[in-house]
Amino acid sequence: MIYIITGIFMFWMMRALGELLLTDTNEPTFVGFIEKYLGLRTGFVIGWTYWLGWITIAMAELTAVGTYMKYWFPNIPVWIWALVFLVALYLINIIAVGAFGETEFWFSMIKIIAILAMIAAGVIMV
Repeated sequence: MIYIITGIFMFWMMRALGELLLTDTNEPTFVGFIEKYLGLRTGFVIGWTYWLGWITIAMAELTAVGTYMKYWFPNIPVWIWALVFLVALYLINIIAVGAFGETEFWFSMIKIIAILAMIAAGVIMV
């Protein structure tokens, strides 16, 4: 139930942000809108909080990937796997936008196939 409520909230939040962008196309980021309508201090805090949140999430995900890879390769330390995937993510993000989009497409396709396979396995089991 909370996913539905949060999804509806985020839908309307993104609609509002889209409307703001349509009315003022000179603002490059959402932090610019925050600075404009709520003040420079609030924009500063929100901008750095947003950045810190994404850095924290990225490091947690890299640690999780390292932990998962340690299951299959127990002799290689977690930090090496985290570093390998950090470099891979860096390389994916530094290349052209088209290549990044293509990579995202194939990674999303892997997720979709996995979900469909799990649904099919569940149907077969029932």
